[in-house]
Amino acid sequence: MHKALIVAAISLLTSASFASAQEQLPSSLAFPGSFWISAGEAGPAEPGNTVGHASFEQGITVFRHGPWFVTPFVNASLVADSRGYEWNDRNPVSVGVKLQRRTPGGVIYGGGGIMIERNPATGHRRHASLFSGYWTGWQLDTSSHVGATPFGLPGSLNFASGLMNGREPDNWVSWAMVQQGVRVYRHYGIAAVPYTSLQASIDTKDRPWNNRATADLGFKAVRAIGGAAIEAGVAQRTQRQFQSGQQTSEPVMFVNLWVGWNPSATLSR
Repeated sequence: MHKALIVAAISLLTSASFASAQEQLPSSLAFPGSFWISAGEAGPAEPGNTVGHASFEQGITVFRHGPWFVTPFVNASLVADSRGYEWNDRNPVSVGVKLQRRTPGGVIYGGGGIMIERNPATGHRRHASLFSGYWTGWQLDTSSHVGATPFGLPGSLNFASGLMNGREPDNWVSWAMVQQGVRVYRHYGIAAVPYTSLQASIDTKDRPWNNRATADLGFKAVRAIGGAAIEAGVAQRTQRQFQSGQQTSEPVMFVNLWVGWNPSATLSR
């Protein structure tokens, strides 16, 4: 099977996290964590390139006042590709703190910390990390796909911006993604979901891999099991490079897995 789309995995990660949070809001002290893994084609902008991505994060919610939460966390990721591109081959470890504010249907967050990752240009391994973002979702994947009715409209909107790459420690990157699905059928816990998604990213250094737009029109099967979710599907993917204006399109297939535990209190019913 041709494989997948890291962006879809990010969407699945946030969707599953939100749905689990609706099932159980923890007390003021909580230990939200997650693990996700994805393997797949980078897309037509990097033809023939296969990318694998795994990420683990563990946090502890140490303060809660109304809709505000403070969560120290540690995150470790591994990214590798078949072409050896520096922007894909990474293994960062981050230690930091998030300040989060719950909103109706979503969360606004910001924070910072230290990222440990070697910068090939300087050899330095420790870098400041700053980030902010917003996420909201509706009829989210896990809750929608195990619901009582066969029809649903799971979707999400995600935005993030900051210094988030140790290989490019002075490069400020911003990206946004929106995804909308239509659950048309469910059998034995497996939901059939046609979907469309759009992602765009920009940076301050004009790196081509950070300045592109990606659009998918596809179909996926989703299975939610407790605190885990897995999806597999196909899509026609179109990518446009902002600097050159080049636009390419090709079919892709993908498989993604997400597992979470003790979800964050920052998402509300």
